[in-house]
Amino acid sequence: MTKVAWQSKKTVWIAAGGTAGHLLPALGVAEALIRGGLARSEIGFIGSTRPLESQLVTPYGFELVQLDLRGFVRKLSSTNILGLWLLLKATWRLVIAARKTHPKVLIGFGGYFSFPPVIAAKITGIPCVIVETNAVAGLANRLASKIATEVLVSSETSGLKGAKKVGVPLRPEISSWRASRQQKDSFRRAQNIDESAFLVCVFGGSLGSFTVNTAVLDLVEWWQARDDLDIVVYHVIGSRDFPKFEDRARQRSGVVSKVKYIYSEFDSQIYKALSECDLVVSRAGSGTVAELGYFGKAAVLVPLPNAPGDHQNKNAQMLANLGAARVIFDDELSKERLGSVVEALYRDRSVLDEMSKRSAESFKGDGAPQIGELVLGLMAKEGGE
Repeated sequence: MTKVAWQSKKTVWIAAGGTAGHLLPALGVAEALIRGGLARSEIGFIGSTRPLESQLVTPYGFELVQLDLRGFVRKLSSTNILGLWLLLKATWRLVIAARKTHPKVLIGFGGYFSFPPVIAAKITGIPCVIVETNAVAGLANRLASKIATEVLVSSETSGLKGAKKVGVPLRPEISSWRASRQQKDSFRRAQNIDESAFLVCVFGGSLGSFTVNTAVLDLVEWWQARDDLDIVVYHVIGSRDFPKFEDRARQRSGVVSKVKYIYSEFDSQIYKALSECDLVVSRAGSGTVAELGYFGKAAVLVPLPNAPGDHQNKNAQMLANLGAARVIFDDELSKERLGSVVEALYRDRSVLDEMSKRSAESFKGDGAPQIGELVLGLMAKEGGE
């Protein structure tokens, strides 16, 4: 990052980056602000230098400033010295930008990329709204919540004091998605998948999951050798792992079998497959859990084992306790374990249907309109003082 500069003055700064789990809810809130009267050009995003930011944010027409930061490790190291220097430099440049352009509010969605903007907002007196969608808050939001103007959470277990409860903000497309016949058929038609085929949608987060990817490809190879199941597997590998699995995935997709395998590196419109599939195999981030509920989909969840505060395990267990999901821990995942769970649901659709029903009942509503209304109210209040 050479400097913090957008082409036009920004009324709202949105700090979100690193993963789709932070970016997609932020985009949902940004669109809610536009529906509330803000111009698209008034909203500026602050994120990391990962390619994912530009892949997700810029197609919506928002300007993006990318911070060159490094994560910290929990021991003395030169990495931490560099990380601290980059953090201080980014914070100072954000302070300068804030004093020049006077934004009315900052919205932070967690992750260490969001922390310098929060500090800059505090120094310059900009109202700050923190949004925590996970069952347990990460370190950045735990620290930010102590100096924020408003703290919004999607779970009572977040651990953030004085917070207001809101729903998980959905990605913009989902909030306006309507399951018309044409939309419902679009993914299956585009991929030449029969309407009666049992479709399993697999993804391990925006970056991918080595464990999930390995188990799924092992399972597909096993199934294709048996050839006794009528199943289609749509596998989104993820950008980080794609080079490691591309050759093997291409080989599986070329096998002529009753078990059809389709893969992609990254799918920004995965909600289309999600809306039409019979079963989901995925990690258990808050955005994924909310989307499962929105579409009413049964799931096999593999919680990320090193998630802050073990929040993915808590998310997964919540759905399992409701009867909406089966949980397989990361260190227990194998083709045999995953295959036994998926095949049981494939053969007993009444159980699958009940899980889907329970999943739909878990949905608490889209939090984006709630957050947008609160932010606009805060801006009006600040403008009137």
